[in-house]
Amino acid sequence: MTEDALARFAGEHPLSVALDDEGAPPDDPLLRLYEGPLRVRRGTPCLVANFVTTADGVTSFGEGSGEGAIAVSLHDATDRLVMALLRCAADCVLIGAGTLRDDPHHQWTPSTPLPELARELTAHRLRVAGTAEPPPLAVVSESGALPASHPALSHPEADVLIITTPEGAAHLPALHPRVRVAVAGETGEIRPAAIVAAARTHLGAVTILCEGGPRLFGQLLAAGLVDELFLTVSPQLAGRSGSDGRPGVVAGTAFAAGVAPRLRLRSLRWSGDHLFLRYGVMGRT
Repeated sequence: MTEDALARFAGEHPLSVALDDEGAPPDDPLLRLYEGPLRVRRGTPCLVANFVTTADGVTSFGEGSGEGAIAVSLHDATDRLVMALLRCAADCVLIGAGTLRDDPHHQWTPSTPLPELARELTAHRLRVAGTAEPPPLAVVSESGALPASHPALSHPEADVLIITTPEGAAHLPALHPRVRVAVAGETGEIRPAAIVAAARTHLGAVTILCEGGPRLFGQLLAAGLVDELFLTVSPQLAGRSGSDGRPGVVAGTAFAAGVAPRLRLRSLRWSGDHLFLRYGVMGRT
């Protein structure tokens, strides 16, 4: 993409900054679009989460609905830019099996959300991570019940690690040669620390990017393993009924008053009617 096209993207999707504790962007074409340094690689182990939610807190219209987070974000280009930049900086992208099923056509690579910026994103990843290869994908599945036809498993654009239990490993379908299996859990359960340890041991992941789902994020949060949360608030109301199972950012974990994790606002941006929040998890950053 040419400089004219980058300027066109900035003109069509301007991003305004109300707060950023990191200051001005470096001389980098994509970070100038973001209007900030976006430093998430620290040289020390960290786990960063990225979610998009409706204004009433819904993160998914339902498993298998076909578009996953993209539908929640209203296909917003700036949300996709943030997603792509975080993937560029990550040593692996970590998701749960539900997130995989919820988006049956997705590849969790930097260029997937913004194919028109593929060349620039590849160059940016080389600058920030030292490699042009997309980060590996780590998928957590206790049962091993994964859709073998999903392109991220049948035609992966990056290496894939399935983190599972002994029973899950026995039930996994035939896998692509780029897909490996790590048995990290005991019978029917994988502890959050074991998930992170598997990603660090098998993928050499120092900077881990968690893209959900809410149940996996809740487990990691309860275990004190999350350092930062990037949260896009999309200007739509999804609502909930008694049976639709639409999750919030955290699912399957409840915190009592007084001990619920506290967040520190690190940056606040907006583009059109979308809000882009970056939080540090207090006690971790």
